[in-house]
Amino acid sequence: MKKSRIFATASAIAAVTTGLSQANAQEARPPSGAPAAAADAGSDLKDIIVTARRINENLQRVPVAVTVLSADALEQQNVKAVTDIQFSVPNLQIKPSSLYPGQPEFIIRGQRQQLFTDENVVTYVNGVPQSTRGLSLYDLDNVQALKGPQGTLFGKSSLGGAMVFTTARPTYDLGGSVELEYGNYDRQAATAVLNLPIVADVAALRIAGNIERRDGVFTNPLAGQKDPGDRHNESVRGTLLLAPMDRFEIITTVDYLHRDEVPSPWVIEAAPTAAPGFAGLISLLTQQAVTQQSALGGATPILRDGLLVRQGSPFHFATLTGVGKTSGPALADVTGAAINLSPYDTLASRLTSYGVANTSTYKLSHAVSIRNILGYRYEKAIDQQDPGGIGGFQINVAPVLTALGVPGLPPVFPSTLINNTTHYLNTRKAFSDELQFIVELPNFKFIAGGFYSHQKEESSVNSFFTIAFLSLYPVGSHYREGDVTTTSKALFAQGTYDFSSLGAEGLRLTLGARYNWDKKSLIGEDFYSPSNAFSQDYNPATSLCAEENRVGLASVGVNNGAQCSLTGSRSWRALTWTASLEYQITPRTLVYLSNRRGYKAGGVTPTSSVNPDFNFFAPEKITDFELGLKHQGSIGTVPFRLNIAGFIGKYKNIQTQDILAFCVDSSCPGGVAAPNYTDLLIFNVGQATIKGIEVEGTIKPIPQLTLDFGFSHQVGRYGKGSVIPQPQFAGPIGNGNPIDFSSGVNLSGVEFPGVPRTTFSVAGTLDMPFIPKSFAKAALSMNYAYRSKTNGLTSAGVYGAPGFGLLGGRLAFNDLFASPVALSFWVQNLTNKAYRLACADNLNSIGYSACKWGDPRTYGVTLSAKF
Repeated sequence: MKKSRIFATASAIAAVTTGLSQANAQEARPPSGAPAAAADAGSDLKDIIVTARRINENLQRVPVAVTVLSADALEQQNVKAVTDIQFSVPNLQIKPSSLYPGQPEFIIRGQRQQLFTDENVVTYVNGVPQSTRGLSLYDLDNVQALKGPQGTLFGKSSLGGAMVFTTARPTYDLGGSVELEYGNYDRQAATAVLNLPIVADVAALRIAGNIERRDGVFTNPLAGQKDPGDRHNESVRGTLLLAPMDRFEIITTVDYLHRDEVPSPWVIEAAPTAAPGFAGLISLLTQQAVTQQSALGGATPILRDGLLVRQGSPFHFATLTGVGKTSGPALADVTGAAINLSPYDTLASRLTSYGVANTSTYKLSHAVSIRNILGYRYEKAIDQQDPGGIGGFQINVAPVLTALGVPGLPPVFPSTLINNTTHYLNTRKAFSDELQFIVELPNFKFIAGGFYSHQKEESSVNSFFTIAFLSLYPVGSHYREGDVTTTSKALFAQGTYDFSSLGAEGLRLTLGARYNWDKKSLIGEDFYSPSNAFSQDYNPATSLCAEENRVGLASVGVNNGAQCSLTGSRSWRALTWTASLEYQITPRTLVYLSNRRGYKAGGVTPTSSVNPDFNFFAPEKITDFELGLKHQGSIGTVPFRLNIAGFIGKYKNIQTQDILAFCVDSSCPGGVAAPNYTDLLIFNVGQATIKGIEVEGTIKPIPQLTLDFGFSHQVGRYGKGSVIPQPQFAGPIGNGNPIDFSSGVNLSGVEFPGVPRTTFSVAGTLDMPFIPKSFAKAALSMNYAYRSKTNGLTSAGVYGAPGFGLLGGRLAFNDLFASPVALSFWVQNLTNKAYRLACADNLNSIGYSACKWGDPRTYGVTLSAKF
């Protein structure tokens, strides 16, 4: 079956290649090394320049599957937020991080990031790697999505690919623009750009800024609280261009961003009706939350496959909001006593981020350059969320009392507020520098260099799970504090040789390699505490070490500050590579076959302990093959561009996670008694394979209409040795490591969870010449994106989601009355489709599943002017 699919892809590309070759048989091949534009002459489609290989090249001559969104495409397709990009790029998912609700997570070719692991898709902004938290979309030149491992030129954490963002650079012309926008949910946004020439052909400055305000898209019934989805953001960016001499150029960008949001919440989706152990106990309460959440949405839950499943609209959600608030709605138990709310029992996300990126380029000659790319970034974030979507409901705890068999004890707390909040305080400082040596000759292109980065991340995490007198934790909150320092070094080189001068017309070979050195160090603490402080130290009088660090409770085993302290470091080395054979069949047709290795460093598990088997997990690697075809030409008078890529990737040592149940001591053999506790651990499991095909292109059936389309289909399955380990309940956890890594949940043959098999998108822009140009240059843009259903997998913590399709549009009137003013009307999610961006499955561990939802229908008007 595997071979047949590979041959099927190869046969399809071969058939298309043969047809295109025959159609272009009369085309003359340009001289060796001729500019890429020559291959596109007469096609009536603009050249697309990409930096997929860290130099400027024509998209159609690069042996990499790349999707490019220009500034115009971002505008025409109504890309208002980073998560909107996914509906314009085949085989791309963007979901909110499970840890930090204000941080988007990129998923390309099924490469899902696990909690507390490095990203699987690396993000570059102006040549500098950075986290996705500080991304902004105004005044961009383009966004490029590179698919498949990019480990040679973009380094570690690029197993799935790379997202490359490039901001608009200064020019030597005075100009700028102002844009004002208003939409439903009282969305107000303003963007201003000013380009200042300072010294002609020597210095120029570009300044851009953006302000956004929006009410939440969820309705919050709790008095005095904001609606989830509320935005309060502002940012500014300045770019200075200096060219002090003909061959020397310096571009420096400084940016600042502040976000204060009430993010979209995790909405409870289902609760089990017959779960074992602790999950079964808690599910007696989460079932009530499912019922109340359904009632908020105007419906009644249903029973399905042993689950009580939420029904109705998800966009009605009760929650406290704001950073560190201590007051909320008036809630009381049956005695009339006020309920004690934790000061962190709120939904909020706040980020302050700033950074600098400097690219200095010196041309030794017309073909040889030296480039240095330096970057620094600072981020401080506070994120608070309720992972189960159950914190805003009043729950009757009497069923739990009955289940516990407490005789004669009345339900003292028949109703109370669940506190299921996780609070993160995170500060990140990152420095990187990359030196490149670049050669661009007619028959030979070469890039080599070295990379260094140093990142220090300080974080504290308070997790709460209390329901009246019940708690997931033995004391108050679970508090973790950790300083993780990451140092990365690499040497790399990649070259492409064109054999045309040797008589092999159109044949090129690309070879590249990178050697990586990575080190992570950890200093932290992990314990249970009754304190709610952002930062605290272990207190032997009131605190208990986290389960993995001791032998049961304080009365049973060790419980002291030294035992709760976590220290250690690990180093990893890895070789990644790229090899591709490319054949330029005609000036407009490229066929290539690539083999690549991608690598993601190991890391520190969140529930660390004195046992190194819990502290660190190992690196993850992927080796892939990609067979591609790129063609740009015309059928009669209809120009088109068609790019096809078939791929297969083989994983090893996949990093995955699960929330496992343990025993606090030897009193609960079998793991079914009430003293069980749970915690999340990161593991390396066996092998997996993902394979698929991606198709995208552009066609102009008439001069006034441009259509862009994309399609992807992929299947990923776990393979040999992929086992989620399970605890051994015979005794308490400790240095003896009672986790059985040889048996557990066997994932062999199981499809990747949370990854759609199929995506499809089409976007069209129609110029409207029947509207008098004396009034405006009018254009209508429409876009549609479809994503198939995703599978769930309880052992991996992923709940499945149904497929969906989204429709959007934009009607623009440019050059109004022959002026530089433009007016446009836009709508996203025209049919008001309710769709899930991501779902978490804690049914068997904590007794619920929850989902994050995309925005409902939004619409508005934009007024802009250029000068």
